[in-house]
Amino acid sequence: MKFASVFVLLVSVASTRAAVNGACSGGGLDTGVGVCISTSKCKAAGGVINNGLCPNDPNDIKCCTKAPCAPATSGGGTCRFTNTCTGNHFSIPGLCPGGNNFKCCVPCVNRGPRGEEPDEHGSLDKRLPIC
Repeated sequence: MKFASVFVLLVSVASTRAAVNGACSGGGLDTGVGVCISTSKCKAAGGVINNGLCPNDPNDIKCCTKAPCAPATSGGGTCRFTNTCTGNHFSIPGLCPGGNNFKCCVPCVNRGPRGEEPDEHGSLDKRLPIC
């Protein structure tokens, strides 16, 4: 019986931790914007460390945010989980700290009033998808 109580206690303590590469919680962040990673990885990727948003994790695991994650000519963008990059947005890999499901979410290029694509003087980079 004592073993079962200790096991339940250990399982409940482990389940209260935010997972490394998991979403941050609280602090007024939009859903899916921050990732819980080591402070060294966040700094190396140019991210900003936010304290207290990865509860019960080790001291070196903090919430990391990064915006903008792409040049202004590409729409700027915000690092966020891919399942929250929706609507007229798309994900660019390799620009954000965290796991493979945490990417730079940037807006798509809008077509002109007659359906034309932006030219070289358009508001966004021509390499971006047109929504």
